[in-house]
Amino acid sequence: MRRVGFLAAAVCLLFGLTHVACAADVPGVLTLEDVLARVEYHSDYKAWESSLESSTATLQSLLDKHGLALELSGNLLTYSYNLDTESSRLSTGAGLSLSKTNRWGTSVQGRLTPTWDLSKGSAQTSWSLELTQTLWPLPQQGSDQLTLQAAYQTQGVLHRQRDYVVANAQLKIERLYRAAQLAEARVALAEARLGEAIRSLSVLEQKQAMGEAGEADLISGELSVLRAERELEALIASAAAAKANLLKAVDLAGDYQLAPLDLEELPESSGEIDVDALISQAHQHPLVLQYEVELDRAERELEASLAAGKPQASLRVSLGERTAQGGQGGTTFEAAVTIGYPLLDRNQRENTIKALTDSQEKAEDSYASAVENVVSLIKDGAEEIKSLERDERIAFLTLRQAELEWELAQRQYAAGMIESTTLQSAELRLKQAQLDYYESLWNCAWAKRALNLGLVGDLTGIGGQGR
Repeated sequence: MRRVGFLAAAVCLLFGLTHVACAADVPGVLTLEDVLARVEYHSDYKAWESSLESSTATLQSLLDKHGLALELSGNLLTYSYNLDTESSRLSTGAGLSLSKTNRWGTSVQGRLTPTWDLSKGSAQTSWSLELTQTLWPLPQQGSDQLTLQAAYQTQGVLHRQRDYVVANAQLKIERLYRAAQLAEARVALAEARLGEAIRSLSVLEQKQAMGEAGEADLISGELSVLRAERELEALIASAAAAKANLLKAVDLAGDYQLAPLDLEELPESSGEIDVDALISQAHQHPLVLQYEVELDRAERELEASLAAGKPQASLRVSLGERTAQGGQGGTTFEAAVTIGYPLLDRNQRENTIKALTDSQEKAEDSYASAVENVVSLIKDGAEEIKSLERDERIAFLTLRQAELEWELAQRQYAAGMIESTTLQSAELRLKQAQLDYYESLWNCAWAKRALNLGLVGDLTGIGGQGR
């Protein structure tokens, strides 16, 4: 009995493991919500994230540039020989220096330098502390200050563009998902069409045996089968490619199944679009913000270059002391205002101002072009929606026509006026019309949602799958 019980337990365990293994082989169903939740894996979001990280690194490097610096340097061993007095000196000493600057033109430097004369056994120490402050040009017009301000503006723009990037990437992912669903639905329809062609060919072969069909009818039936096979193979390849594009866009790998397309659940339209309101806000569009930053920086750089043409001035204050063993030392305070003005600079300033003026003009043109481009994209989107609405109307009328033909075919088949193959052909045309209508309705709704959200293009350096 114990042996039988043991065998029974082993069988149950084996069955359980087999069931688990089989369950593991079943591909997971990937819903639209699942892929939309992986928007951070989309190439557009990754490119935006990379730009933000680069901007943060640039900003941090500028802040680190004005951090506290501490350095130890000096002569490990020095030998000197005086030819006149025929005396030699062997000494060692290392100095400790500390420096701190800020972007407002202030720098502080301090140094402590002890020196030991190994020949005489004496030591001396010197120290100094110096502060320098730029008076003119104004410190806020310095290159570091301009670069730092541009870095802050760029980072702020990237944060403001995040919602745009996320919404745009999600729409792209949704489009890839619907495209894959539609491709799989076309495969199912092609399989049904192939089955119907095979059944029709079988009926024709029976009719030929009874003398009711000729060779031409048989050739037509066989061609229908071959064409249906070719269409099915092409659609299977297209469906596989569409699913692969979807999985690649959200960084997934494996055998996933998509939720079946429900043709009864038609997409809802997003209503009318206020094109004039979108155009009036074009200068604030996320696609324009970066050009605004570049224009602001070009204007500030030109202003700083013009200010640099005036005499430069700085204030320097220093305090130092030097003491020696057995000798006298003293503390010295010094304050000075330094001025400078280039009399001949080989036309460098003139060339610099000309180059910066050209850069400002180019930045103005780029900004204006960016605004015009957004306006053009909005208008193009509105025109595309009109075209899609016409396609939607054509698809609806085609669907209604197929429905009427299907109803007529049902009545004719019930009255014995047509064969089952003719009835099946009408049913397949109805399914095809339903699929085409769903696709046209979804394309129009997708385009309206995108335009309502102002999603008319990709940011500079961004543009992944599903464009």
